[in-house]
Amino acid sequence: MASYLIVVYGPPLAGKTTLAWELARSLPGKTAVLSTDHLLAGSIATSDTDALAELDMAHTQLRLLTANYLKNRYNLVVEGPFYFERDGVLHSFEPEIDQLVALMRHLTEKALVLRLDAPESVLTRRAHAAGREDELASALRLRAAYRDRSGDQFRAFDTGEIAPAEIVAASRELLLATGVS
Repeated sequence: MASYLIVVYGPPLAGKTTLAWELARSLPGKTAVLSTDHLLAGSIATSDTDALAELDMAHTQLRLLTANYLKNRYNLVVEGPFYFERDGVLHSFEPEIDQLVALMRHLTEKALVLRLDAPESVLTRRAHAAGREDELASALRLRAAYRDRSGDQFRAFDTGEIAPAEIVAASRELLLATGVS
């Protein structure tokens, strides 16, 4: 069985985690979800004063864990913003997406990159509903920072208009039917 690598990225509150888990549960075989946010928040008790060094370390862990899951023939859904704001400074790790897919090309037969976004009004509503109002301003700044992408492996979805189940169905179709690689 082929293993799949799916990278889901976008600003906070866009629905990355929800989609990642729904997508992971829909794939055949062993599947894991790996989150950059969880690597940062779930592993570090006291932050480094050098925010960029800490972000670099988390992305190194991301590459190593991705390789390990794929080597063991897991499907893997990687999710995270790939843009971070620390002390008012934006740090871009968006190029890491392409690097991750390229580095793992020999460990997976198929890869897909999904960018999620939503209008400001939707992000605002979600922030209030989740009690995450303190993240909204940063989410909006991060949302504006992403670059446009294109290619066979890439798809963009507006989660304000398209339900997670529809994105999962479209992604599965791309992975299983068209042979995205």
